Amino acid sequence: MEWQTAVDFALSLAREHRESDVDVLLNRSESLAIKVLNHRVEKVDQSTAQGLGVRVVKDGRTGIAYTERLEPPAIEKAFLAARENAELPDPTEVVMNRALPEVPDPATLELFNPALDALTVDDLARFGLEAEAAAFAADARVKAVPYTVVKRENGRYLVASTHGMRYSQHSNSVGAYCSAMLDSGTQRKSGTYAWASRAWDATQGAALGREAAGRGAALLGARSIPGGRLPVVLDEYVAPDLLSMYLGNFSAEAAQKGMSRLRGRLGEPIADAAIALTDDPHRVGAPGSRYLDAEGVATQPLPLIEGGVFRNFLYHVESARKDGRESTGHAGRGYSGGISTRTHSVVMPTGTHDLDALCAIPERCLLVTELEGGAGCNPVSGDISIGVQGYLIEGGRRMQPVDSVTIAGNFFDLLRNIRAVGDRYQPNLTNRFIPALLVEGLVLSG
Repeated sequence: MEWQTAVDFALSLAREHRESDVDVLLNRSESLAIKVLNHRVEKVDQSTAQGLGVRVVKDGRTGIAYTERLEPPAIEKAFLAARENAELPDPTEVVMNRALPEVPDPATLELFNPALDALTVDDLARFGLEAEAAAFAADARVKAVPYTVVKRENGRYLVASTHGMRYSQHSNSVGAYCSAMLDSGTQRKSGTYAWASRAWDATQGAALGREAAGRGAALLGARSIPGGRLPVVLDEYVAPDLLSMYLGNFSAEAAQKGMSRLRGRLGEPIADAAIALTDDPHRVGAPGSRYLDAEGVATQPLPLIEGGVFRNFLYHVESARKDGRESTGHAGRGYSGGISTRTHSVVMPTGTHDLDALCAIPERCLLVTELEGGAGCNPVSGDISIGVQGYLIEGGRRMQPVDSVTIAGNFFDLLRNIRAVGDRYQPNLTNRFIPALLVEGLVLSG
């Protein structure tokens, strides 16, 4: 059954059974990936996944069920199961929204490039083989390139309700990942680099391999440095990865469950006065952009931090009604689950310093270019304890590569101790637009 027809059929069942509060969500994803190893294509993986989820709301009670078969009997079974499940839970604050009179065309968000769907296995294979070859050619110390993967992805999303709401988006992307292992005779290091875009550029294959080898080569000779407090620069790749671990604190749902240290702190300073943070659902080309959330609520840019002050929680319908507020359009949902809180594109404005200038501000600092796991980081308490790699900087110059070092501190202290901000975001497709950061107060241990 065609996907639009499948959604219409599910809604017709709602009318047939006189269920007035029903919505249907359909996700479909396709991917084509190749893996290159030892100068040949080792694996081609083509996959398609799809599912249709039904949500029935009756007197504040929510029932959910889903099917991965878009056939009338399977859809009817899922609908009836959701209807039955709606009899079980206690009543909540859930209500369904009326359709908006006007919604912008999702095509204006520029999330889909039809040219990418024309990429073949041969196109991806050439890209991957060039990446691997470039990594080997970049440095004689490259002994292996164990991971080179190239993938194109295509996703469709449709949500519709008995209240007339209907919204769909189509997105795609292409990306690659390369990891090179280098051996100096006394030390081994790996360098990794990833590329992701919505525009095909065949020349990026060789660039990817060279960058992976170069990153590994730069870390050869790395050693630990003495522990203590030292200014830290998180580069434009590391900063969004680290801060993303703690963004759940801005969820009203988390605060209501006692899982956020921001509970009760609206209007209070929580960051340096120069810091702003916004969730922007309309950023053109960003993977998290959309005009309606999973409940059909209109999305709008939402300031989280302004001038260092905590301004807003992220709400979906139920969490908003619990606090006597309106939804901020931050409901997320997959076809197999219920409503949760999601960000769109988290944006911190850039500053005026390039990475070298940022590193030159303190007399001595640690530039962090790689994070190693995150098991020691607690997203609720804000505690940070994570292994890193990077470079010791003195007088603006890279003195030595560094490894076997852990940085420790707390996310909420980090926000207050940001001293300067970089002038650019990392170039890949992302929904975390956070530049490099110069941070004080973190403790290093070797």
